[in-house]
Amino acid sequence: MLLNEKIKKALKDDLLLLVHHHADVDSVASAIALKTIFSDATICASDGISVSGQNIAKITDDDILPKPPAEWDGTVIALDSPNPEHCGPVPKAKQIVVIDHHGKITGWPKGTEIIHQPQKTSTAEIIFLLITEMGLKISKTCATVLLSAIYTDTGQFRHANNETFNVASELCNAGANPQEIINILDRERPLAQKTMFLKAAQRMKWLQEGKWIIATSLVGSFESGSARLLIVLGADVAIVASGNKKGEVRLSTRASNRIVSEGFNLTTVLESVEAMNGGSAGGHPGAAGYNGKGDAEAITEITKQKCISSIRELP
Repeated sequence: MLLNEKIKKALKDDLLLLVHHHADVDSVASAIALKTIFSDATICASDGISVSGQNIAKITDDDILPKPPAEWDGTVIALDSPNPEHCGPVPKAKQIVVIDHHGKITGWPKGTEIIHQPQKTSTAEIIFLLITEMGLKISKTCATVLLSAIYTDTGQFRHANNETFNVASELCNAGANPQEIINILDRERPLAQKTMFLKAAQRMKWLQEGKWIIATSLVGSFESGSARLLIVLGADVAIVASGNKKGEVRLSTRASNRIVSEGFNLTTVLESVEAMNGGSAGGHPGAAGYNGKGDAEAITEITKQKCISSIRELP
């Protein structure tokens, strides 16, 4: 059972559905799915939504708050956010509930109710289980957004397991159309995104460590998509960072299935960067991110060296 009495009571209050910074499909879809159940809920994205997340948001065209209030007279539900820094600022509220599938959850205030399922491949899977546990029917819209999240967060099912496919099958039975989802996610990219991907490739540096290739790049935005691009180009580990004039750094990393299957773990790498430089890190063995302060190029180099050390420890 995922729902205790305290959470059940909290769900009856006014809900603020808080997605993480630069919200991806999993975070946005989880919020939209909950809003199909709790129609009076409010979705909030305090630091923007990714291009893919925006494509999913267009399915319902729900109003999304660009900034959370300082206080919320009800329940705040933080989605796909292992710590407050990923979705902050978090309003003061009667109750905070965190729903997340990342390996490590830290930093939430005392009294926070946490639904943590690290064995799940996406937060959307947890949302599916919650709705099922409540005995509620999943609409076609709900099924569509949840399957979209599972599709993207598993790397188009490359990181899926048996349970993932079982949930995906249930969502298809509820009305989700896989081809429709692929069409939604594969819409024409904005020019700014296309040019940034090309710049990421143009600025790429790479090295070989044993049989593995590590690629790095610096961009102005679209870090996660750029990191995925470097993997497609042939890297086994991709590190892409951006920085601004305030000294804020955002770093996204990806790893190939092959190196992950041999024990390489990006979350462990970035948690060691967090331990050294502060900030916040989180993710999965094959996809992880870091937000902190400093010089983007320097933090990229630190991350690269830690990746090299981790690779040398592989069997």
